[in-house]
Amino acid sequence: MSRVLLLNNENEPLRICSWKRALKLLLNGKAQCDKSIKNIEDYLSIDNTQIPKVIRLNYNVAVPYRELPFCRENVFVRDEYTCQYCGRKFSPQELTLDHVYPKSRLGPDIWENIVTCCKECNQFKADKTPKEAGMKLLRRPFRPKEYFVYEMKKYSLKEQMYWRQWCYKTA
Repeated sequence: MSRVLLLNNENEPLRICSWKRALKLLLNGKAQCDKSIKNIEDYLSIDNTQIPKVIRLNYNVAVPYRELPFCRENVFVRDEYTCQYCGRKFSPQELTLDHVYPKSRLGPDIWENIVTCCKECNQFKADKTPKEAGMKLLRRPFRPKEYFVYEMKKYSLKEQMYWRQWCYKTA
């Protein structure tokens, strides 16, 4: 774990930053250790320096509305690296993206038309709709709404579990 959760003055998560950025904010007096940080496990130990895993800005910053960018990695995160047809989990290298309404029929590249799919299912489905191919989607594709929740999923499970107590107060 070498990342730090940055909160605004009202304890809302703003971003996940590097330990170097966190240290700069602390040394410049722009941030402080969150009050709930009390145990040694709540700190990163880097070059004999203890850096809190969660810091809070000394001033308020509005939490910006951010739409999650539409890209391959974010679709995989949304679908939890699971083929939306057969239900098996795969590594990113073993997955493809599938157009629910086929691209050959002008199916758009949008959140609501793209799902994570294993290569085998994608070849079987080919340029048909799931109904035509006799396949059923595990769940309908959707546009994610909570940017920070999806952003956090890109980090290790250990980091996610630790930061969870701050991130889901407002989510």
